[in-house]
Amino acid sequence: MDTRTLRLVLAASCALAPLAPLASAQSIADETGLTALRRRLGSAAPSGAGVIVGQVEASAPGWTPDASFSEFAGKSFSFASPSPAPSGHATVVGQFFYGSATSLAPAISSIHCWEASNWLGGGFINGTGTTPPLLSPAKIQNHSWIGGGSGPNFVHRKLDSAIDAQGLLVCVGVNNGAGPLDVPLLSHSFNSISCGRSDGQHRAGFTLTGYDRPGRQKPELVAPAGATSFSTPLVSGACALLVQAARTSLPGNPDAERPEVVKAALMAGATHRAGWNNAAPVSGTSRGATATPLDMTYGADQIHVDRSHWILTAGEQTGAASAAAAPLVDPQGWERAQLATGTSRYWRFTVESQKEHASVLATWNRQVTSTFNGWSQPNFDLELWSVDAQGALGTLVGPLGQARFGGGNVLSQSSVDNLEHLYVRDLAPGEYVLELRRGADALAPWNVALAWEFACDAPAVFGTGKVGSSGNEARIDFRGIPSRSGGGFHLEVRGGTPNANGVLFHGVTQTAIPFYGGTRYVGTPLVRSGVLPLDAQGALDLPLAIDPAWVGSSRVFQFWFRDAAAPDGTGVGLTNAVRVSFCR
Repeated sequence: MDTRTLRLVLAASCALAPLAPLASAQSIADETGLTALRRRLGSAAPSGAGVIVGQVEASAPGWTPDASFSEFAGKSFSFASPSPAPSGHATVVGQFFYGSATSLAPAISSIHCWEASNWLGGGFINGTGTTPPLLSPAKIQNHSWIGGGSGPNFVHRKLDSAIDAQGLLVCVGVNNGAGPLDVPLLSHSFNSISCGRSDGQHRAGFTLTGYDRPGRQKPELVAPAGATSFSTPLVSGACALLVQAARTSLPGNPDAERPEVVKAALMAGATHRAGWNNAAPVSGTSRGATATPLDMTYGADQIHVDRSHWILTAGEQTGAASAAAAPLVDPQGWERAQLATGTSRYWRFTVESQKEHASVLATWNRQVTSTFNGWSQPNFDLELWSVDAQGALGTLVGPLGQARFGGGNVLSQSSVDNLEHLYVRDLAPGEYVLELRRGADALAPWNVALAWEFACDAPAVFGTGKVGSSGNEARIDFRGIPSRSGGGFHLEVRGGTPNANGVLFHGVTQTAIPFYGGTRYVGTPLVRSGVLPLDAQGALDLPLAIDPAWVGSSRVFQFWFRDAAAPDGTGVGLTNAVRVSFCR
């Protein structure tokens, strides 16, 4: 069968001229965690540099980005298909994928472009026969088009084979418009990342009958743009950030940029917004157990590159073959493990204080025969267990788990998806063991990626600072994650007196009492730092060394500084306050 039996349409239609962004660059950065990532890491934040990407577009009638578009200055385009011609759709997709002002990965500079019909044919997939796909020059491929016809199963198999064999990351859009899934290309593939819109106005649900393994959930992630055509490249850009981070932060471990590892880190770190639900019962004997790992509309929900970066760069942390031997691991991390049939792998976690959420994602690739006429994948389940004082495991499913977690699921047991997902809300302090188990089958040992985040609570900034002689309100804020496990946590003071000296003070209790014309929010007893100078802008960036004794507790921080010309005559400046809960 050849590609003439396939139907191609754009996932969203655009005029031929470049369009203004459908969401502002700042709102995209804020909602996707890019702002938090850049604040936490500063100039060390990844930007997609050195990652070669690909863009595949249906012709309408053109299919290439307009290389003269202002956000593409300094970028190199290679056109792999014949008759290149620019289109507005391709240009806006590129703007969201690698544009210098709009995208998550503005330093991407090398882009390979295909027209979708040619990509399905001799350009990459090589049709629906037995000829294998070509080698991709791009690590990441973005597909902001959809299609149907009578050949998708073979296209999916060949694409999934290329993803697994070549280590590709392939992001594909579902159709726009609320309702069940419809056209299968390319959203019904197994090893890709299917993408929807943060507003939920996309096709979602179970993959269709008539295609390999119907009933799998799609999409897997969403992003904040006004069409799936433009949400998908935001996810592709997030992939580029993690690939660059893998190469620079974990250069000795090629597994860190494997597609299943990056996919697991992106999904485990996603923001599960209010209303997210994967159908875990909230009462009864099955409380906390689900066979549908994802939300029926939003998948794992909205990408958050700061949390996913924190997960990935924590490094690979190896589990054990028995619960008794399970190593204590960091609250964030991953492993690409290999499990034989009928075996399990275990990791141990200490929860020092109640966790707003814990998120765990396991995903694995299906494998396809060399003729593309068959395929296989094992079945894995994920389960979180409590551990008692004697080291025995206890189930969290059903009534016994009510005292240990407030909601979500502690058991994920889909029989069709090639992923499992735990999302646990309000997890109580204590010891826990995570089990990844493989069912009995006749298949060889299989690689599976696991990523996790036992979240630290976000600090709370509150109160009002004094307006000093500079005319500004003195403010204290934070950046980074208040974790001893590489969170890069800083306190920041702004709006102080230029070049003045000050003191940071903190305590375990919160109050609100008059203090030098302002309000002291830190209750006694107080702990004071040494003298800390503000810079010429009246600012201070203070990396905070987290005392191990603070883990599992909270502290309130405030900054006092000299202000000889203070309008109230006190000679003192004072910020608002920030309450920080510290975690492992």
